[in-house]
Amino acid sequence: MESFNHLTHQSSTKIEIWNGYSIRFVEKNGEWWAVAKDVAVALGYAKTDNLTKRLKPKYKGTAKWSTLGGTQDVVTLSEPGIYKAIMNSHKPEAEDFEEWVFNVLKQLRQATGLEGFQIFRMLDKDHQKEAMSKLNKSLDKPVRVDFIKANTISNKAVSTKYGYPKMIKKGDMSPDMLVDRQSILDDTVELMAVKDKYGLDMSVSREIYRIVEGKCSTA
Repeated sequence: MESFNHLTHQSSTKIEIWNGYSIRFVEKNGEWWAVAKDVAVALGYAKTDNLTKRLKPKYKGTAKWSTLGGTQDVVTLSEPGIYKAIMNSHKPEAEDFEEWVFNVLKQLRQATGLEGFQIFRMLDKDHQKEAMSKLNKSLDKPVRVDFIKANTISNKAVSTKYGYPKMIKKGDMSPDMLVDRQSILDDTVELMAVKDKYGLDMSVSREIYRIVEGKCSTA
């Protein structure tokens, strides 16, 4: 059974439209949560459960939504939860939806002391832990240099993608760079695992840079 953070006594609600889809937002203590069903439909999930079951409890909640037929209990997503759902979506328009959500929440967000870019850094921190844990389990004899290598390759690759001649540190990256870095880090970890498992004579960094540069040239 999924667990949720219960949101009651919300101070306000808001409906915003994206590409013809109505996205309901509920405000609680200065933070805006989106109705999970609306996000799922907009991002092309077959069922809302397919979205929510992939999220940790801290990203999910419930709230009351008033309709002409009465008050309904709805499952909601926190701001980080919305971005997590977007990252898990395979819909081509997901990137546009991400930008739209960021701008909408920026306008809706009240003085909570947490700016939008900080949300992305929180998500990146979680992803970083997951990626390093996966690398640790995938390698036969992992050492510290392996983790440094994976992060360095990812930082250089995303820096190249965004036109920087030198590597940008993760702490100096923009939200868009952090999102792209996550997929690059995942690819890097996967390649390192395959190389280690089969003893392949290949350069992981060269392959990652080749892939990223190839995408840049066709963009």
